[in-house]
Amino acid sequence: MNTNFLMDDIEELKAIVASTKSTRLQKDLQQLLATKEAALVKVQQATPQPVETPIAAPVAAPVASKNTSFAAPISDNNVYTEISTFAWDDEGYGKPKVTVYITSGIDGVGALPSDQVTCDFTTRSFDLKIKQLNGKNYRLVRYNLDKDIDPKKSKFVAKKNRVTITLIKADDKNTWMNLTAKSTAAAPKPNAADPSAGIMDMMKNMYDEGDDEMKRTIAKAWSESRNKNPSDGGLGAGL
Repeated sequence: MNTNFLMDDIEELKAIVASTKSTRLQKDLQQLLATKEAALVKVQQATPQPVETPIAAPVAAPVASKNTSFAAPISDNNVYTEISTFAWDDEGYGKPKVTVYITSGIDGVGALPSDQVTCDFTTRSFDLKIKQLNGKNYRLVRYNLDKDIDPKKSKFVAKKNRVTITLIKADDKNTWMNLTAKSTAAAPKPNAADPSAGIMDMMKNMYDEGDDEMKRTIAKAWSESRNKNPSDGGLGAGL
């Protein structure tokens, strides 16, 4: 007998038993239901069962431990990314230092070992190198500084996400017009379309050749002008 027919009969008998109120009739129906269920078991046992092909359980991909540390890829120590965004400030006439600030693009620099953040100074240059910061090297180097510095007293400090370079002036009576000096040999002639360039050169010459009083006057005027327009060589200028 087909198992499907037996299963249908069993389900129908169960429904009839549940709806029948006569106790005698329920007993008769239950006996018939038991007979049908026994017949279903025999048929199922006699019917060959299909052979199931075992399926390999999926293997879960290994999950990294929370404590596993992944090292950033190490870059070539001789390859550097230039630091092009920085700011600098001269405290002015009679003040001993010029300060350079690097505050963007070097997050985490303060956590590096001291031998991975270095800065070399000469009388007219500084060379900042940051090695293996998130797998990259960074460098800010400036030659031909506007004025001489004292390389032994100049210094730098790396903190969290920034580096501050302090350039100690060789002569604190000097005021820096730019971070780096402009080459006089290659300097173009004043352009009539840009009269400020000629005025700037004239002020610089007057400052270099003037006495202390002249230097103080020019330094004050220059400082006030730079504060009004920082993009002309003060904070935010990458010269």
